Amino acid sequence: MNLEKSIVPFIEYLSVERRYSDKTMVAYSKELERWGAFLLSEFETTIENASREHAKRFIVWRAKNGVSNRSINRSLSVLRSFYKWCQKTGRPHNEPLAGIRSLKEQKRIVMSIPESDLLQLTKDELFEKDFEGVRDQFMLLLLYGLGLRRAELIGLRVEDFDWDRSVVRVRGKRNKTRQIPVPISLKAYHDRYMKERSTIETRVDEILTTKNGGKLYPSIVYKRVVYYLQGTTSVVDKYPHAIRHSYATHLLNAGVDINVVKELMGHESLSSTQVYTTSTFEELVQAYNRAHPKGS
Repeated sequence: MNLEKSIVPFIEYLSVERRYSDKTMVAYSKELERWGAFLLSEFETTIENASREHAKRFIVWRAKNGVSNRSINRSLSVLRSFYKWCQKTGRPHNEPLAGIRSLKEQKRIVMSIPESDLLQLTKDELFEKDFEGVRDQFMLLLLYGLGLRRAELIGLRVEDFDWDRSVVRVRGKRNKTRQIPVPISLKAYHDRYMKERSTIETRVDEILTTKNGGKLYPSIVYKRVVYYLQGTTSVVDKYPHAIRHSYATHLLNAGVDINVVKELMGHESLSSTQVYTTSTFEELVQAYNRAHPKGS
């Protein structure tokens, strides 16, 4: 069986069964295409005939081309998922990833945006008084107030907000839903935005829209976040996920139990949340070194 022809149904499986995002499916497709092209050009062989030695050479090839261990591990994860799916669906193949371990990654320290900087976003004078300005302020405060991923923010619907219970329903990765307490202070920004939203003809169920009433798309969120954070913080990382990092870090700094933060963030494993405990410790050390006369 030609496994190259199995890539399309595998991607369809990720879409329908696993509910992966379009961005993730594109990334998976590219990884599998890269693997197939490598096998063909270097060894004149195919995906179903790949061996463990081929996988080792693939790792070396990527490393020599300056690819980070983190990115190589992501490639290996895609290949493992693909071959595991092939096995489950009865597609004959070798097992090139058997015994291949992930590479050791340098631990990435997540630096948060100071709380005082993010609270600048509550100032109305930073935003225009038109639809987009009101939307942008509500959007940014949702990101920080709920600790959302960008896709989760875009997917929020009008009916997801339950102000009687002060909770919002969020659709996370693989379409898993969770409920997050919504700060009551956001109610005023929500109501003001909904008033503006009622003046345009909306064509979607999502609460955040373009000025033409269409669904908000990721690049708008990214560009608007970068634009406003440039005026409120000196932190290097100014992007939507940096606000999510900050949400988790600030909760942990305030003494919220790490297991509670895990649920709020929608993490599947505690190890994902523990990244932020490292962050808070590193920031503590940096603050000490700046403040203490013998710290540096």
